[in-house]
Amino acid sequence: MFMRSIPLALALLLLSLQAHAAPPPTWTVNPAKSALTFQVKVNGETVNGTFEGFGALIKFDPANLAQSSAKVIIDTTGIKTKRADRDTMLRQPAWFNILDFPQAVFQTTSIVAKGPNAYEAKAKLTMKGNTQIITLPFKMTITGRTAVMKGETTLRRLAFKIGEGPDYVSDTPVALTVKVMVNVTATRAK
Repeated sequence: MFMRSIPLALALLLLSLQAHAAPPPTWTVNPAKSALTFQVKVNGETVNGTFEGFGALIKFDPANLAQSSAKVIIDTTGIKTKRADRDTMLRQPAWFNILDFPQAVFQTTSIVAKGPNAYEAKAKLTMKGNTQIITLPFKMTITGRTAVMKGETTLRRLAFKIGEGPDYVSDTPVALTVKVMVNVTATRAK
């Protein structure tokens, strides 16, 4: 009987230690060194764009991924592609509909390690009132109190009703997939 209770006691001790682990530190994004960009094919040519405004609440510790999280609020009104006519179109109801949906939200549901400095975040991404579960693989390098995170994923624009209407239901003129790149530099709170 005594030998059977040892594994149970060890399991309870481990659970207790995890429950009492220090919460992950908070990280503050440096907007001047951070970018949220995207690439999409339009009429066969690659169009690069950016969301000029976003804020984040990041709690991250590689030793405590179970309690690590990120919530990013993206200002869809700040979408830019270096062409005013295209930017105006992207703000319209068929695309990002910025009057009704001026923000998109990325909220992690889990973060797991995938190798040295490599991680994968599962998250709920809500754009234009549509929520999808996405996966964001990323690399994170922490040096002192500074963290640099780089990741990218591919989204299907119609899953978020981006580009509604009969002219945009196929891969032409606008590709159905959009590559999204995240590059964030953040400072650990004291």
